[in-house]
This record gives sequence, C-alpha cells and structure tokens, in this order.
Amino acid sequence: MVKNNQSNTVQVFWAAAGNFASFGFAMISSMILSRFLLKEDYGTYRQVIYIYSTLLMVFTLGLPKAFSYFLPRVELGEAKDITQKINSVFFVIGLVFSLLLFLFSSQIASILKNDSLSFALKIFSPVPLFMLPTMGLESILATYKKTQILAIYTIITRIIMLLCVALPVVIFKGDYISATIGFVVSSFFTLIIGLYLKNIPFKTVKKIKTNVSYRHIFKYSLPLMHASLWGILISSADQFFISRFFGTEIFAEFSNGSLELPFVGMIIGASSTVLMPLFSRKIYENVNPKQEILPIWRSAFEKTAKIIYPLVIFFWFFADIVMVILYGNSYEASSVYFRIKLIVNFFTLITFAPLILAIGAVKFYKNVHMYGAIILIALEYISIQLFHSAEIITVISVICQIGRILVMLSFVARFFELSLIDLFPIKLLINILFPSIIILFTIRYIYTYFSINNFIQIIVGFILYILIYGTWAYFRKIDYLPIIKPIILIFIGKNKTIN
Repeated sequence: MVKNNQSNTVQVFWAAAGNFASFGFAMISSMILSRFLLKEDYGTYRQVIYIYSTLLMVFTLGLPKAFSYFLPRVELGEAKDITQKINSVFFVIGLVFSLLLFLFSSQIASILKNDSLSFALKIFSPVPLFMLPTMGLESILATYKKTQILAIYTIITRIIMLLCVALPVVIFKGDYISATIGFVVSSFFTLIIGLYLKNIPFKTVKKIKTNVSYRHIFKYSLPLMHASLWGILISSADQFFISRFFGTEIFAEFSNGSLELPFVGMIIGASSTVLMPLFSRKIYENVNPKQEILPIWRSAFEKTAKIIYPLVIFFWFFADIVMVILYGNSYEASSVYFRIKLIVNFFTLITFAPLILAIGAVKFYKNVHMYGAIILIALEYISIQLFHSAEIITVISVICQIGRILVMLSFVARFFELSLIDLFPIKLLINILFPSIIILFTIRYIYTYFSINNFIQIIVGFILYILIYGTWAYFRKIDYLPIIKPIILIFIGKNKTIN
C-alpha cells in the first residue's frame, strides 16, 4: 500500500502529464500557425477559439465539478447513474450551444469588428456538440485514481488535433478556414474516445438508481454556472477591450503573450482534479479539518511552490527571448504581456478552489467572481478612456485577479481557524524567491556583454540557474525528494496499485 501523500503525488503527476501534453501540443500548434498564417488570419483563428472557450464556461453549467463533488460520496452503481444523468444534459446543452454559434455568428463578428469571423464561426459551430459530452472526464478518472488513463487520452486527442489543424495549413497552404475545419474534425474523434473512457470505471458495474436527483445536481452546479458567467467577463474583459479597440495585430501579440506560465496551470489543474474528490469525501465524513485536511492542503501548497516559484522567476527574466523563440521576431512585443501575467502566478499556485467547492460554498465562490467582474470591467473601461494602453489593461487584470485570490484565501483561513498569513510557508518562499532573483539577474547581466543565439541563452541560462539554485536548495534543506521519489518509482516500475 502506497502512503496517502505518495498516492496523491503520483495521481497529480499523471494529471499534470496530461495537462503538459495538452499545453505542449497547443503551443506547437500556435507556433506553426503563427509562422504559416498571415497575422490577420491568425488573429481571426484565435478569436474563434476565444469565443468558444469564453462561452464554454457558461454552457457547461458548472456540471464538470459536480462529478468531483457527488461521485466520492456514493457507491459505484449510483455513480454510474449520476454520470449518465450528467452526460445526457451535456448532449442537450452541446446542441443548443452549436445552434447559437451558427445562428448568431454574424452578430458576434460585428461586436468584435471582424467580418471574416462570421463564416469561421459557422464552420466551427459543430464543435460544442462534440466536445461538451466529454466534459468532466478528468474528474471521473481522478475520483477513481485512474489519471494515467487521462494522460493517455490527452496525448492521443491532442496529437489528432495538431495533425488536423496544422497539417492543412502547412502542406496545403491553407488559411484560418482550413485550421477551423481541422478543429471540427478532431473534435469528433475526441468525442468518440472521451465517451468510451468515461465508462471505464463503471464497465462491469450494475447501475443503481441514485437518490441524487437532477435537482440536487443543479442545486450544486448552477451557482458554479453563475460564477462562470462572471468568470467569462473576468477572463474575457481584457481580450474584448484589446480585440475591439486595438485591432487584430495587437490582439495576436496579446494572445501569444498574455498567458500565465503554462506549468502553473498544468500542476494546479492537476492538483485540483486530484484533491477535490479527496476533500469532498473527507468533508462528507465530517472529519476534523485541521487534523485531516489542513496537512494535505499545506503539503500540496509547499510542493507546488518548490516547483513553480523557481520556474516563474526564470521565465520572467527570459520572457523576451522565450517569445522570440516560440513565435518569431515579430512577436517580441508579446513579452510585455507575458511578464505582466507571470506576476499573478505567485498567487495562483495555491489550490484553494477544490476546498471551497468541496465544502459546498458555491454561493461565496459565485459572489467573489461577481463583484470581481464588476470591479475589473469598470477599471478596464476607465483605463481605455484615460490611457488607451493594452499593457495597462493587462496590469489591471492581474491586480484584480490577485485581489480575488486573497479574498478566497481569507475564507480558507477562517475555515481552518487560522490567520491569513499562517496559510503561507513564509520562510520557504523567501528561501526560494530572493536567491532565484539574484542568480537570474546576474546571469542576464552577464549576457549583456556577449552576443549569443537566443536558444543557447535559454539553455545555458537554465542549466546555470538549476545548478546554482540546486546547490542553494541543498544547503538550505529545501527538500525535493518527496516530490521526485514517487515519480521515479513510476518509471522504475515499483509503484503499486493505489486504492
């Protein structure tokens, strides 16, 4: 039997591996399209994806999180019934979503002042019907500790998507329409594979009628949908203002640069996927939060900080070089947005959402997003009138996001009956942050005396940084072994089946 913390680490590793594959193939696709499409065409394609991802948060109705909340609390037979209920809803709302995209494509294109967008959205419209029924797969597999299957699924489907989207553009000199058609085709294959995998935990189980009704499911999920509605405004506000007021070229630069460090999303998303079913089960069992939940929460936070903080600081110092390597010299301006967005990663690594949702505090979660959205939109609109700067819009977005995180962390602190500052391992964070800043500042300063290829700068700088920081971590006893050991055991074939 593997210890519980190792079990969680291994499951997070597999979930993170899937997230890494998803990001990796998406990045490769962006790199290819950035180079082979005209800037205007690439901007239009990114607008299509932006519209879909924005509306997706509404049309999922908060249901993907419902799997993590309900499934750990019932037997497998009942879980099969709950899963089928939620899947049937996904098919219906997927159809509605697709119809709305097709029928209102011209109006959406008019709002974003891009006539080319209308036809692209009509072609793209079948995607929600194909993709929504696959939602929640990660929650199901994480609940039953099958995240290795999730990693395989993600790799296979992203390879299919990369081939379908990028190859027509590269080989047949296609435009954004070719890329959009490829996305539709890949979505169909994703549907077939996703539906099969959703049934794996229940394949040999007889369905038992559950007491969890549609009313119970929607009572939990609809406040999450309301939070998603406000979340849409939050996540799309800066994209909307920049797309509408600065044109497709600036929007393309912003889209490539305005991302948080992908490794953060991978690890945090993986941690959230694994921890929420665990927290939900423990809260349902009415355990003592300080004794049973707080140690797990702190362990996850500290492990995440050890990995993420050094990476965030490295990419902040090398942001300009990273953007040029990824997207070419014409996207060097994207590094400004990248640096601004990286600042928020010092706060987003804390996995507070799984605990808040497992407690069932979905109304509080919704209210934070509601008030946060109102404040954000007001500030960004004012900044357009006063400064007309895409960079300032991004700064405001980051400040507001940090504010929302601190409010939710205050809730977590009250749940554990602690002060806010007690949630943070201050000594650990200081031992990571300040040495990393000094090391990387010195490396970049030395580079100013030499003319070195960008790729070599990144490789040599990263190796030097890891060697010096690793030496510091060893002497300061920043222990990475609990993170690395369970992963090594996977590759040498010693990890056991985890219950």
